[in-house]
Amino acid sequence: MSKRLASILALALLAGALGGSATASAQTTEPSEPIAGCTYFAETGHNLCAGFRAYWERYGGLALFGYPITEEFSENGVTMQYFERARFEWHPGAWPERWDVLLGRLGAELTAERQDEAAFQEAEPRPGAVYFAETGHNLSAGFRAYWERFGGLAIFGYPISEEFVEGDLVVQYFERARFEWHPGAWPERYDVLLGRLGVERLTVPAFEAVAEELDNPRGLTFGPDGALYVAEAGRGGEGPCVAGPEGNEVCYGPSGALTRIADGLQERVATGLPSLAQADGGSALGPHDIAVRSDGSLVAVIGLGANPAVRNQLGEAGANFGLLVSIDEEGGWTAIADLAAYEAANDPDGAGPDSNPYAVLVEPDRYIVVDAGANALLAVTADGSISTLAVFPPQEVDAPPFLDVPPGTKIPAQSVPTTVVKGPDGAYYVGELTGFPFPPGMARIWRVVPGEEPEVWTTGFTNIIDLAFGPDGSLYVLEIAANGLLAAEQGDIFGALIRIAPNGERTTLVNQGLVFPSGLAIGPDGRIYVSANGTSAAEGQVVRIEP
Repeated sequence: MSKRLASILALALLAGALGGSATASAQTTEPSEPIAGCTYFAETGHNLCAGFRAYWERYGGLALFGYPITEEFSENGVTMQYFERARFEWHPGAWPERWDVLLGRLGAELTAERQDEAAFQEAEPRPGAVYFAETGHNLSAGFRAYWERFGGLAIFGYPISEEFVEGDLVVQYFERARFEWHPGAWPERYDVLLGRLGVERLTVPAFEAVAEELDNPRGLTFGPDGALYVAEAGRGGEGPCVAGPEGNEVCYGPSGALTRIADGLQERVATGLPSLAQADGGSALGPHDIAVRSDGSLVAVIGLGANPAVRNQLGEAGANFGLLVSIDEEGGWTAIADLAAYEAANDPDGAGPDSNPYAVLVEPDRYIVVDAGANALLAVTADGSISTLAVFPPQEVDAPPFLDVPPGTKIPAQSVPTTVVKGPDGAYYVGELTGFPFPPGMARIWRVVPGEEPEVWTTGFTNIIDLAFGPDGSLYVLEIAANGLLAAEQGDIFGALIRIAPNGERTTLVNQGLVFPSGLAIGPDGRIYVSANGTSAAEGQVVRIEP
């Protein structure tokens, strides 16, 4: 199987077969039928089974956790289930005495953007209160009594705020909960009720489409004038045709485009760019990313997703793939550098020639390009000279059961880098898709300083397709398939959007509703833009997300 798969051609069979079918993520929130051996809650239409049921019954039940509001599901390789006031996570071996169930840090996730508020600032110890040096906060009176009696650290975590008034309630946030004081509501429990953080966390953000009917939309970027640009990989054409990397036939056509979105209008400012796609126009290769120079002019990368020698099979059209190109004012294009030829001549990762330019970043004196097929980060000067900045190694992962190999067998998964951004520290941050078997929770974000070996900055993601830094220094991570590309074969075609705050706190902003998201940008106003339906012809969108 091909090492790339950043070309998304691995999804070619899925796009046609799945169509608009419900995804696993959608199914987990919709009412379910009762399951034998489980407790079914008609109030919410969900089941509670096995260890999660045992934990719920033993450590708090309805009063502490509320009703289940999803079925069990997997996210980044972790089995979890949402309740009105909690998220259960199964971590095998972590705590056998408690059925290996840990509670998600909903309080911390939901307040990650509120650290500048006074109540969340580190406090001084107060008389009569218990002070937690671990977080710098106090716990006193009824909140303290409730915390100590009904679960303590294991259930609620440390306090992460002081008491304060939110709305018309006195509240205090903990790593895993929000305490609310409701005078007279429940004297036996110090009149403390727990906030419905599970419901709040699971709420789907509002999506607003700002562009529609796009052909395989991919990378996004903002220009200096505030306009948003999206690369469209096109829908292929009548040919010539070649075998795709997963055995499907893809055919050439000049249907790629670059689209400008501003003032409620969308306009293709460059058309006729090279594209390869399957018969229905889906899962195209073509313009994968777009960037804007300081003068407002455009550059783009044209993918390939194959051994550069495949270009010969396309005749004259073949030379148009695997390039970094410049776009002129009339929408025409010229090549800046032949990235596929560089891969054929140099093969930086030593894994055999394979090129798929996938992302581009503009700098004052050069361009930074990710070649997903080459597992490499490249620098390109204005005269087209190319050099290698970093090569990203494979990692050993468990072989999937369907390969019919002995249990415990390890196989190499290629890195398949798909995105590069420049951080506030001046370093490059590179996200990876990972190659087959696309292991959930194994995608890494690399930090690259030219002249030094790349280092893993953080890991634990699944099939990263794009990154973007926000105005506050948060890094946003877009996953094309939140539970892995193999899970997509079973209908789970939702991606996810995750924010890493400057303090390292991770918050999943979206884990349903985004079908095969493929590009990400943060606007000048701090709002989030995502290209979605990124493997479909005429059905692609750019959506604005209001978290």
